[in-house]
Amino acid sequence: MKLEKLLNGFRPDLCRDSLLEVTPADLAALGVKAVAVDADNTSSFDGTTRPLPGATEWIRKTMDAGYPVILVSNAAVERAETLATQHGIPVVPLARKPFPDGCRKAAEKLGISTDELVMIGDQLQTDILGANWAGCRSIFVNPYEREHRLYLYFFVKRTLDRILLRLMNLDR
Repeated sequence: MKLEKLLNGFRPDLCRDSLLEVTPADLAALGVKAVAVDADNTSSFDGTTRPLPGATEWIRKTMDAGYPVILVSNAAVERAETLATQHGIPVVPLARKPFPDGCRKAAEKLGISTDELVMIGDQLQTDILGANWAGCRSIFVNPYEREHRLYLYFFVKRTLDRILLRLMNLDR
């Protein structure tokens, strides 16, 4: 029972293989009004200002479907703003995920409550936990590729994510 309670903080509302597989029907089923996306390995290449293939188009289609999109990233201000500008969306840089501040600021910028926002990200320990702590909905997507920076740090985080997914019966 205690393990299940602990795991709930990391449990996403939905899992998809990538950002591009999240559909307006998914968003409607979650009952949200807006979308927050992570940067590294979700909508951009890790540690860069280069959007992932198809990410900007996915953002445009999602906004055309009536869902405002905002970038919520732990990245430094300049890099996060550069990415957001390329996508044509607002940004919350230095979000400090998993702390709930970033998601709360995103909801405030969009003029909605946190329960009307879904956070899409590739890390259970930052994106999903932060969204859940903020009272947002959450969608976990697989990371686009293995990180090339801080290899040992990310190896440990990705291993823990795989263990958590397995414990929650969400491993794929």
